[in-house]
Amino acid sequence: MLRRFAPILVAVLAVLAACQSAPAITDPVDIITQGLQATADLKSFHVSLELNGDVSIPDGGGTFNLDSTSLEADVDVPAKNLKASLAVPAFLGLTADVIVIGDDVWVRTSMGGTKWSHSTNDMMGSPLPIPTASAGVEEMIDKLKEALATEGVVTKKLADVACGDRQCYQVSISVPSSLMDEAGAVASLDPASIFGDAVEINLLFDREKLWLTEVSSGVASDEIGTISATLSFSSFDEAVEFSPPPSPDVTEGEFTIPGM
Repeated sequence: MLRRFAPILVAVLAVLAACQSAPAITDPVDIITQGLQATADLKSFHVSLELNGDVSIPDGGGTFNLDSTSLEADVDVPAKNLKASLAVPAFLGLTADVIVIGDDVWVRTSMGGTKWSHSTNDMMGSPLPIPTASAGVEEMIDKLKEALATEGVVTKKLADVACGDRQCYQVSISVPSSLMDEAGAVASLDPASIFGDAVEINLLFDREKLWLTEVSSGVASDEIGTISATLSFSSFDEAVEFSPPPSPDVTEGEFTIPGM
């Protein structure tokens, strides 16, 4: 009798094991490194960037409101395809669209009318907004671990949060402004006058898949204003269709800004 039920028992145990949640990760550095490794394996994703706040241009350049500034893009990594839309309402209502299919690039902006400009350029050969296998993930992870271990850098695991209908790990990274003095000198800026004592970056990773789902940060500075930025990732490994604009709407040649 026991022998007869053994296969059933094994099957039940296998189902129960599959239903168990993966052990929670408690070390924030492990969450970041394992999350980026998982994200690097993605074949496609949607990315969106949202900016809000006011930015002041030094030397009397005025103040611009960044509210509703946005970027939306779909990326197919293996096929080297991308389609993106940019909106910057504060800059004369600027909008821009880009389609990349392999080495073919189409660009259209509100400054250039309704026509698309077509050219050939390996745009997707440049770094993507997330690490990919072809970009040397292991080397990137090693450098990131080294950076996170730098004296003064503080990495914390915060309370898990809802991200859509799922749960996400939440990790914060604090980088002292003093560590950016060299880069600030190149731009003739004092990082402390912009970021204060430290730059604060918040990261969300899907608890189940470990995919990076959000990166956010902000600035509150008397010198350049108050700015918040949120970069979100979604639609992981979902199929996306890419097609060129209709031929009558396309002109050949690289995109140029009228009058420049």
